[in-house]
Amino acid sequence: MHGRHGEQGAVARLLADARSGRSGVLVLRGEAGIGKSSLLRHAAESAAASEPMRVLACAGVESEVEHAFSGLLGLLRPVLDHLDALPGVQAEALRGALGMTDSAASDFLVSAAVLTLLAAVAADRPLLVTVDDVQWLDRASAAALLFAARRLAGERVAMLLAVREPEPLPVNTAGLTELVLHGLPPEDAALLLDAYGWTLPTPQRDALVAATGGNPLALIELARLDEPERTLPDLAMTGTLPVSARVRAAFLRQVEALPAEGRAALLVAAAEESGNAGTVLGAAARMGLPADALDPAERSGLVQLTGAEIRFRHPLIRSAVYTDASFDRRRTAHLAIAAYLGAAGEEDQSTWHLAVATTAPDEKIAAALERGGDAARRRGGAAAAISVLRQAARLSEVPADRCRRTVTAAFMALDAGRPGLARTLTDQVLAEPVPPAVLARLNGTIELYSGDPAIAYAHLMRCAELMASAEPEEAAWILTLAAGAALHAGDMAATMLATRRITGLDCSPATLRAAEGLLKGYEGVITGAELWELPGAMAQAGGGGGEREWMWATVIGWMGPDDHQALRLAETTGRRVRAAGFPALLTEVLYYHADIEFRLGRWTEGAAHALEGLRLSYETGQRGWTANFLAQSARFAAVRGEAAECRKLVRQTLEIALPLRERVAAATATGALGLLALGEDASGEAFTELMRLMDRGSPRSNDFVAFAMLPDLVEAAVRAGHPEPARRVVAAMEPQTGGIRGPVALARKHRHRAILADDAHAESHFRSALADGGLDQHPFDRARTELLYGEWLRRNHRRTEAQPILRAAGETFEALGAAPWARRAVAQLRAAGGAVPRKSRAVAALLSPQELEVSRLAAKGLSNREIGDRMHLSPRTVGSHLYRAFPKLGISARSELRDLDFD
Repeated sequence: MHGRHGEQGAVARLLADARSGRSGVLVLRGEAGIGKSSLLRHAAESAAASEPMRVLACAGVESEVEHAFSGLLGLLRPVLDHLDALPGVQAEALRGALGMTDSAASDFLVSAAVLTLLAAVAADRPLLVTVDDVQWLDRASAAALLFAARRLAGERVAMLLAVREPEPLPVNTAGLTELVLHGLPPEDAALLLDAYGWTLPTPQRDALVAATGGNPLALIELARLDEPERTLPDLAMTGTLPVSARVRAAFLRQVEALPAEGRAALLVAAAEESGNAGTVLGAAARMGLPADALDPAERSGLVQLTGAEIRFRHPLIRSAVYTDASFDRRRTAHLAIAAYLGAAGEEDQSTWHLAVATTAPDEKIAAALERGGDAARRRGGAAAAISVLRQAARLSEVPADRCRRTVTAAFMALDAGRPGLARTLTDQVLAEPVPPAVLARLNGTIELYSGDPAIAYAHLMRCAELMASAEPEEAAWILTLAAGAALHAGDMAATMLATRRITGLDCSPATLRAAEGLLKGYEGVITGAELWELPGAMAQAGGGGGEREWMWATVIGWMGPDDHQALRLAETTGRRVRAAGFPALLTEVLYYHADIEFRLGRWTEGAAHALEGLRLSYETGQRGWTANFLAQSARFAAVRGEAAECRKLVRQTLEIALPLRERVAAATATGALGLLALGEDASGEAFTELMRLMDRGSPRSNDFVAFAMLPDLVEAAVRAGHPEPARRVVAAMEPQTGGIRGPVALARKHRHRAILADDAHAESHFRSALADGGLDQHPFDRARTELLYGEWLRRNHRRTEAQPILRAAGETFEALGAAPWARRAVAQLRAAGGAVPRKSRAVAALLSPQELEVSRLAAKGLSNREIGDRMHLSPRTVGSHLYRAFPKLGISARSELRDLDFD
């Protein structure tokens, strides 16, 4: 490979890492013909050389992009004998997705199965996975592979993904390492041209390199033509054209040299999506073409026939042949393919080709496509089903059917994590007779996923009112979505309005009780037993089925006073949502999960769940949740004193949150900066940042976040010498939150009152904050209160009393990993004359996030396979995590895990 030494080095390092047990993913980007495919071939050859690796390869095909899991089938076909090593539900899901059985599956379960399968294959020997032309991979396959790529840590797997620029991608590759390939410099281009026997004078060679941008494929194809007397004048006459156009022109010249029958047969091969030689030759025969019609194309190297498969030498050849043909010629090819497939009993594929060839409305074909779309969706192919439904809508004879199919496709696009497409489809039906409630719900959900939460609230409230009489239980669910949208928009009054509206619906007692729980969650009006019974009671009353009822319970628990119970609810809901294959819903569950773990001081696990949620938010196109997970991650970094990471995450959060008016995310990120500054003893900076939360005119304000951080603001204000602004904020906010009487809220109120009080009254507030038990489940808040109380005691010359309180605070900060706060506690303890304890490290601080979660589950008695099912890891990877964790924990047996404190 000429001029690719740096890229080859990157590939060599990737392979070396995989051989040594460190997985890696590299995304190769570049224009058509820039050398991505050659680099993939080089990687495969290198993998097979010393210490041979197993190689799995596939390539996206433009005409197959709408066929769910077609790419995955091509990639995994050689290793399907490993399916029995997968957990039963995953194996069955993958078999259904690949068309091996009629089993139902979801994209999420299939993705988990792909991850487990790759890990199982790599257990035998290191594995290289190469995927060419990812931009043409069907979205279901691309999503499953990207899901695996982001979770291969610890496996002996290297993955190379080649992406053509500037084609749009079916999935988001954000966060993966990328390598951009550029054109060859003149010296390397000269060597390449010489290798193909085309030696030019330096000025002409340089002109050719400049005109092609050094694109290797363009240079090779031009050299094969060997027509410098034509090529160079053409370049001078036409100027710089897109490289893909020049390369396409080069391919078409080769195609034009074929006889007419050869060109016709080649068009059939380009129109047929699977590369099945029998289908191509059978369709060609129906067009009256001879059996050897493809021979000239094969002899010229345009296509290769290997057994029952036809492959084009390069995807551009397929594209060039297909797009250059007239519609009538393409239509003839598709009709012939459809006729052959129909006679062979392949009705779904036959219908698809008929649809492509049909221009006028045809309800028979539309209905058949819709049935095929249902089948694709049952198999987990949501992306393919969307395209099928769009075609069905196009061919619908009745406007109402066209509207219904388009709306269904839009909702499916939301489920598939494509809110942009859902928005486009919604725009298409605005002129159609769409039921107002359906349109309001669609628009509201789109905005909730990727737009402005305030607009989402307006649409969802309208939808709920339109449904209130006929479908009160469904309206209640829509109102919870509206309440959440208002919360994120920073409108607490609207949040309460939407929630109270549920109580006025003709709903079941269970749903009304759930609404009461949402209204008074802080007070814990619903007992723990009721919370666990609530999902069953709501489902029995017809609350919508699925996992919605568990989401109600989780949100109520998240708001309530018992965080340990809230965590158990979030874990249960998460398991159910994972098993059901609802990644979009799982994203929201992970937000609550991470937030609860922050409060409980389980920061390592919470940060890991925030990271998982961030990945899922990218994959499902939920930009609002992306901002919130970035903000959560910034907060974890802040309390640990990771200043550079915190500020970077805040910048990323605000870049997304501010244009969307996502105020919970913006406020949480701003609060993280305040916490970071407080930990660094930069009180003035902390005061400035935290005051933004209280300013209603600021795009970073949010009453919900501001109320939770009121004690932080008061502390920053008093330390910075600005107590009066803090008093005004407290005076303004306390009446608004007077109805919130939970033990945590009460303890925080005592804390900020202690900071503002004079010495005659401060101690009673400190003691109340610590004595009422409200902070027992919030170790960071409790330690912060102890630190402030200890400082107050020391300043009042009560050093002996201050010492045990400051020591307790320091031990908690040390266990949490709150380094800046631990340093402050130690400094105060020294100033109080106390002996500084030796540092101890908590279990959470000793392990990586995945090692910690694996160890925690193993301590509960789960087997490696059960842990793998829950965490979407292979049993071998689970074992590897435990193998690395044991020495760090100072244990040698699995049974000893039960004796460790993971909290």
